[in-house]
Amino acid sequence: MQTKIIYILLFASFWFGFSACDDKIDDVIPDVPVNLEFNLKEPAYVNLNVVMGAVKVDGYGYRGNGVIIFRSAENELLAFDATCPKHIDINYSVNLDVNGSGTATCPHCNTVYYLVNFGYPKDGYPLKRYRVLWNGDYVRVYN
Repeated sequence: MQTKIIYILLFASFWFGFSACDDKIDDVIPDVPVNLEFNLKEPAYVNLNVVMGAVKVDGYGYRGNGVIIFRSAENELLAFDATCPKHIDINYSVNLDVNGSGTATCPHCNTVYYLVNFGYPKDGYPLKRYRVLWNGDYVRVYN
C-alpha cells in the first residue's frame, strides 16, 4: 500500500513539474485587427527588396503604433507590431535602426529588439508577430 502511494506521489510530482514548463511566451500586446496589403514595387517598400531590409508602416497595429516588416532571408518576410512590450500603457513605439542592421530600438527604454531573432530582445518579451502572405510582389500582413 505504501509503495502505491509513493508511486502516485512520484507520478503526480513529475506531472505537475513538466506541465508547468511551457515554451510559449504569451503576447503582452493585445490583439487588434491588422490587414495591410502592398506591392513590393511601391517606392515606400523598396527596402524590402534586399535581405535585412525593413520598413515601418505607421497607423496599423496596437494603438496605431505601426507594423514593422523585415526581410530576414531571400524568401522570408517577418512582420511585427511596433509597440514596445515594456511600455504598452504609455504607448511607445520602437523605431527601426539603420537599414540593414536588423534591429529596432525603443526610444523610451533603449531596449534593442533583434528582428533577425524573431523580435526578441536580450531579455524580456519579444515584439508581437503578425502573419505574412507573400506571392510575387504582393504582400499581405494580417492576424
